Amino acid sequence: MSIGTLRHRLTVEAPVEAADGAGGVARTFSPVGQIWGLIRPVGGTELRAEERLVQRLTHSIVIRPFAGLTAAHRLRKGARVFDIRAIREDTPSRLYATCHCEEIAP
Repeated sequence: MSIGTLRHRLTVEAPVEAADGAGGVARTFSPVGQIWGLIRPVGGTELRAEERLVQRLTHSIVIRPFAGLTAAHRLRKGARVFDIRAIREDTPSRLYATCHCEEIAP
């Protein structure tokens, strides 16, 4: 990959769980770092959920490995939020990793 290919600045967010006072858990996300990546759209679908159309957009995001990154984390680019579904190391030298993500529509 050439210099400049990873041109999208992404914020890595980790889940934070806190008791909600009713016996459950409230999950929020907190920024833990920033990385450069390449966002590639893969596909999209529309489906009916709760009496409205919902879009599901999938993306492949190439990054340099980030220590401790798991599918519980998510990536953010401005207002766009990407839930990580799977992470794959691309090469034997492990210079890059690909995150298979689903974009959360606002």
